[in-house]
Amino acid sequence: MKLLCLSDIHGEAAGLEELMSSPEPADVVIVAGDITHLGGRAEAQAILAPILSSRARLIAVAGNMDRETARGYLGELGVDLHARGIVIEGVGFMGLGGGTPSPFGTPWELDDAEAQRCLEAGRAQISDASFRVLVSHAPPRGTELDRGFARQHVGSGAVRDFLLAGSVNLCICGHIHESAGEDSLGGASCVNLGPFKKGNYALVTIDGGRAFVRRRTR
Repeated sequence: MKLLCLSDIHGEAAGLEELMSSPEPADVVIVAGDITHLGGRAEAQAILAPILSSRARLIAVAGNMDRETARGYLGELGVDLHARGIVIEGVGFMGLGGGTPSPFGTPWELDDAEAQRCLEAGRAQISDASFRVLVSHAPPRGTELDRGFARQHVGSGAVRDFLLAGSVNLCICGHIHESAGEDSLGGASCVNLGPFKKGNYALVTIDGGRAFVRRRTR
């Protein structure tokens, strides 16, 4: 299975249409939040249009900068993974949207207790899958993927605990623009995709019970 993974578009989707016309199309496109920058349904609809017009299947979570109507649009499309799990060709995908509590009061923030409930709900729906993927807007706390501009760890404690429990094999995240990269936790490979608005994305191939990640900049 081939995945095209994006995060933190923030309403700046230049290059997405070209990416979707690749001669080696992805089977599934994953968007890991912040589709818009404080935008709603109309902006989300415009951003996602090139993906929806392709042959690839879209699954997504909204981020802390996506307003409620943008989140609702994902639900209308039937692609919202937040607190849900789905199985595609034997691979289980589950999601956690929103951001961690911050002093900025962004539109959608979840404390660890709520995040944990959402994670458990998603895990229950993919428990039989042989390979499991968490799509989380926020990265796990205390890793190389969650250091903010002051280099402090600002990721999700709930995601960290979830990974340490061995719940998934791969974690795809974003949110912290300064910490694009890869790490591992609890046996799971983890990748912070970096912001697509600056050209970052990743191609992931799941084969033989393993994930092969190639981070790219367009």
